[in-house]
Amino acid sequence: CGVPSAFDETPKCQNCTMCCNSHDDCYPTEDTLVAKMGLTYGSFAAVCLAGFIVFCCLVVLFSYFVGKRKDRGNALTMSAERRLEED
Repeated sequence: CGVPSAFDETPKCQNCTMCCNSHDDCYPTEDTLVAKMGLTYGSFAAVCLAGFIVFCCLVVLFSYFVGKRKDRGNALTMSAERRLEED
């Protein structure tokens, strides 16, 4: 806490709520949301990237099935039109 410090040794404070350095930059000492979840920022980024990739795969899969269903409907319509033309 307090790096760079105005003191020879950085002060150790277990119950402090704010930490300030010699440049008067202060920040709260509470854990971030990522730290509260028990993750590091690297693992959090990996989880977000994996989630994004899974989301993209689901969108592609959904688009594939919608397109396939749409093509199937067009094929049925075309065969019905051909039968009408033959009659």
